[in-house]
Order: sequence, then C-alpha cells, then structure tokens
Amino acid sequence: MLTFGFSSGTVGDPCKAESMREPDLEQRLDLLMSLATDDRDGPPPRLRHTKDVGALRPLNIRSLRPAPGKRMSLLRVLMTNACSYNCHYCPMRRDRPMPRTLLKPEELVRIFLAAHQQGWCQGLFITTGIPGHPTKVMDDLIAVLELLREKHRFAGYIHVKLVPGSEVAQIDRLTALASRVSLNFEAPCGASLAQIAPDKSFSTTLHDFERVRKLVVLEQEAQAHGKPHDPFHPGGASGMTMQFVVGATSDTDHALLDTISRLKTGGGVHHPHFSAFRPISNTPLENTPATPALREHRLYQAAYLLGSYGFAPDEVVYGPGGNLPLAMDPKAAWALNHPECFPVEISSASHEELLRVPGIGPLAARRIVAQRGSIVLRGLSDLRKLGVITHRAAGFLLLRGRRLQTIRWSEQLGFWAPEEDVGAQHIVYQVSPGTFR
Repeated sequence: MLTFGFSSGTVGDPCKAESMREPDLEQRLDLLMSLATDDRDGPPPRLRHTKDVGALRPLNIRSLRPAPGKRMSLLRVLMTNACSYNCHYCPMRRDRPMPRTLLKPEELVRIFLAAHQQGWCQGLFITTGIPGHPTKVMDDLIAVLELLREKHRFAGYIHVKLVPGSEVAQIDRLTALASRVSLNFEAPCGASLAQIAPDKSFSTTLHDFERVRKLVVLEQEAQAHGKPHDPFHPGGASGMTMQFVVGATSDTDHALLDTISRLKTGGGVHHPHFSAFRPISNTPLENTPATPALREHRLYQAAYLLGSYGFAPDEVVYGPGGNLPLAMDPKAAWALNHPECFPVEISSASHEELLRVPGIGPLAARRIVAQRGSIVLRGLSDLRKLGVITHRAAGFLLLRGRRLQTIRWSEQLGFWAPEEDVGAQHIVYQVSPGTFR
C-alpha cells in the first residue's frame, strides 16, 4: 500500500505542525517523482534532469471544470520528451539540444496511484513524445492503462493521446481502456502540416481518427440503448478531442473551424483543443512572432457556439482576412451583424432565441425558461441571479416591452487593436503552454 504519512493538521508544537503541513504543489510533484527513483542508487540517468526547464517537467496537476458546478483535477504526465520527429514548432523536436527524460509504465502507474490516494488528483491525462516507432510507444501507453484498469482496478477518468501510425489492434485496445482519446492534428490540412511537421502525415492521423471515432460512436450508441457502463473498459465514451497549433502556419481561423466542423459531422467528438503558437528556442520557427493568446480564446468561444449554442458554421463572423475579430467575442460579433434579431423579449423568448443573446449561456437560458413562469423578473439584478452576464446582455434584451439598456455594446478604446503587434516584445520560450494539452 502506498502511503506518505501526511496530516491535514496537528495540535500543540508549532514546529511539528509546520513539518506536518500539507505540501504545496512543487513539493507534491517532487515527492511523486521520487517514487520513480531508486533510493539506493539515486535516479537513473533518464530521470536526473526532470526539474530542468528544458526537460519540460514530466508531471503537472491541473484543475478542470468538466461540467457546470463540477471540478476535476488531473495528473498530467508527459511519459517521455524524447522524440524522433522534427516538428518545427515543438520543444521536443529531435534536433533540439535538451535533457531527455523517460517514465516507464510501472513508474507512471506508481506515481499516479500515490497522487490519487492522497486526493491530489481524480483522473489521469497521458501524453508522450514519439522516440521510435509508434507501435512501441503505443505498447507502453496500453501497458499503463492495463495496469491501472485490470490490475489496480482504477475506474476513474483516463485521457490519453493516441500516437498516429499505430496498428489497428492497438488503437482498438487503447480506446477500450480510455475514457477519452485525443489526437494531434496540429494543422487543418496536409499541405499546412507538411510545412511545420515534415515527419507527420495528416492522412494517417485522419485514418486513425476515423477508427477511434467509429469505436466511440458504437460505444455511445450502445450505452444509449441500455448497455451498462463498464468503468474498467469505458470505450472512449466521454468523446474524442483533437488539437491544433494556432498561428504556426498561415491558416486562418475560418480554415481551422471549417476543418473542425467537418471532423465533428460523424459524431463522437467532444471538443477541439487550440494551442497558440509560441516561438521555441533552437527551433526553425524561433523568430516567428507568437500568436496572441486572445486568438486562441476566440477560437474556443467560436467552437462552443458551434457545439453548444446551435450556431451553424456559416453563421460565424470573420474579419476580412478570415480570422475572428479579437476585439469582441464571436457571439457579440454575430449579434451586432444581425440587428433584425434583437432586442429579445425575456418573458416569451424560446430557449434557442435566448442562447443567441451575448451574455446568456446554456445554463442561464434553461433557468430563465424554467423559472420565468413562477417568479417575477423585475430587472437586471434578477437576471444576474439566474446566471446572466448582464453587462453584455442588457442591450439586447426587453423585459415586458421595456429596454433594459439603450447601448447594445461598448468597446474600450485603445491605441491599437488587439490583433496588432505594435510595440510587442518578441519573446522566445523554452517550453510551450500547449505541451500538456
């Protein structure tokens, strides 16, 4: 049994209380990594530089909100930062000088179970470099999931990155054991991918994506028809995700969202991930300007409109260059381009109409429809209690025929627009925020 002997508190000696205090995040990660070392001989060479910045730190704990009102913490593990690919944007690229680390399947499992036992995480996210042939890397990923599911009987959430180019049997096995499977497309088409990742194949990733999608859709349909959920073989039923690097190529937001819309058509996809490009030192793209983090944020907002708000792909508003406006969120951009749809009457609007109002999300829309017949809505304060972001919504709403605000939308004026890089300092990074996504 794995124990650390920590206590949430103690009474009496303040020095003893200090020594027994719950460790902070950095201490937790150090303790977890110590489980992968040999106490007698110290850490093996493959683990001696795990705290170096260039090593990308193999462990990370992140708190997520998988649904409204719910929180989940994931231990996110980079199984190895060694890679045989030479992607131009990646801190792990083959030709980049850096310390390389490797966690073996048994070590990874031991670390996760200790963290889970201490209550530091509820689930696991595994990603990895590709140090050799994809089939060997997939064998190691499958070994981790088999140990957790079938030996240690862990029934919780496991999200794993699939390595394109694997064998069909490996894809099937990994999907059967995972709660969610994700793939890195990186770019919206093969021509763009070849510019920044010459060793990768868009068609191979798409082929494997379709294989996983088929399995996920079959499992979701079976559960919808009454098949009991098997927590040890969830079959990827939480839905797939896919990642794109934003700004490493000249691809527009329009191209990215069109590709995502096509990929989601067949079902089985939960949501996309976007990673704003950051120039990494000692890579071919280190002199390329960083992509504004706000562009990544706008893409997430637009993806939510398409996935949760009932918007069609051709309703998304783009600027002249094919990118989303950075100065306002995509829903506000649509609303301002369709004045004929506003203002919306709160007391009678449908759920679908309310979802089109900036500042009203799915939960607030459901609450308004469910409660407006039993409560008296008097003004903005009552709408705020239902979850409406009133400073965004007020200008688009009527309440029993009365305008709640005369100004539909106001923007803060600046010396230059958010999408302009005037005066921006060029920063070169050692690692990228997207490494663990």
